[in-house]
Amino acid sequence: MSSPRAVRPGAALLEVLFRMRPEEAIAALFLLPTTWLTSWAHYFGPMSGAIGPRFAGGVLRIGVAFLCGGTLLVAARRRPAPGTPLFMLREMLPFLLCILIYTNLHDTIGFVNSNDIHDTLLALDVWLFGVEPTLWAEQFYSRGRTEAFQLFYMSFTLIAPAVPMALLLQKRSADFRRASLSIIVCFYMGYALYLIFPSAPPRIAMAQEFKKTLGGDPVPAEPRALAWPWEAGEASRAARGAAASPAGSLDFASRAAENTLALLPTDSRAAFPSLHAAVSLLSLGLAWRFTRPLFFLLTPAVLGLWASTIYLRHHFVVDLFAGFALAPAAYLLSPRLESWWAARQKIFAPQIDEPF
Repeated sequence: MSSPRAVRPGAALLEVLFRMRPEEAIAALFLLPTTWLTSWAHYFGPMSGAIGPRFAGGVLRIGVAFLCGGTLLVAARRRPAPGTPLFMLREMLPFLLCILIYTNLHDTIGFVNSNDIHDTLLALDVWLFGVEPTLWAEQFYSRGRTEAFQLFYMSFTLIAPAVPMALLLQKRSADFRRASLSIIVCFYMGYALYLIFPSAPPRIAMAQEFKKTLGGDPVPAEPRALAWPWEAGEASRAARGAAASPAGSLDFASRAAENTLALLPTDSRAAFPSLHAAVSLLSLGLAWRFTRPLFFLLTPAVLGLWASTIYLRHHFVVDLFAGFALAPAAYLLSPRLESWWAARQKIFAPQIDEPF
C-alpha cells in the first residue's frame, strides 16, 4: 500500500496564494518587498548615508504592513460570509493596501532604480507647450485659488473608491468586483511603472525654479546650492510652508495638505505616470457604465483634480498623459486577469467552491 504523497513546499505556497483573490495576491506580492525596503530605509538607510537623517513614519508603516498582511491571510483562509464584519473588511482591505504600498514605495524607489527620468519629462513638457506648465501656472497663484485646488486634489481620496462603494451599497456584487478590481489593477500597474521610470514631481525636481510660493508671494530668499538629493524636497517643503495663509484666513485645505505632505518623503520618485489622472479617469468610465448619476457628480471634481496636479506642482503634464493611457489598459486587463486567476484556482486550490 503506497504512502500518501508528500505535499511539496512550492505546491503549498501556491495553494495559499490561490486561495486569495487576484488583488489580494498582488497586494501580498508587493507588500513583502516594499515593507522590507521600508525597514531598510528606516533602520539602516540613514546610518549608511544613502538617505537623509529623517525617514517619516517608518515604524508605523512597518507595523501597519504586518497588521494588514495578517488580516489578509485570515480573510483569505476563512472566506467570510457576505454581510459579516470580516467580509466588509475583506472588501475594503485591498484599497487600504494600495495606499500602504504607495507610501512604502514613495521614498524607496530610488534604492531599486536610480535612473531618474524627470529631466526627460521636463523637456517633453517644454517641447509640447513651449514652456513648463507648472512654471507658467505661477502667474495665477493666490491663496484663494490654492485653497480651491488643494480641495480638488484631496478629493481623490473620495473619487477613487466612489464607484465601488456605490455598487457595494447597492449590493451589486458582480459590478462591484469589476469596478474594484479595475481600480486596484490600475494602481498596481502604476506602481510597477514607478519602479521602471522613477521620476520626481516638479515640486522637487524644479524646487529652485519657482519664483513664487503657492500663496502668490515671492519666494523669500534664493535657496543655497543643494548638497544632497533629498534636500530638494526640504527646499520645496520650505517654499510650500511660506505659502500658508495668515492666521484666521480660510486655509483649511492648504494646511491639511501641508500636514499630509510633511509625512511624505523628501526624495519622492513616484510621479510617472500620474495615478491621480489614471484612477480618476477610470472612475469616470466606470461611473458612466455602472451608475450614470455618479458620473455627472464626479466629472467637475475630476476636472478640477487634473488641473490641481499642475497648479500644485505635483506632476508634469506628460505624467497625466501617461495616466490617461493607463486607465483603459487597466480596465481591459482586469477581467482577463480574473478569468486567468479563476482557472488557476481550480488547479491549485480546488477545494474552493466559489472562486471569489
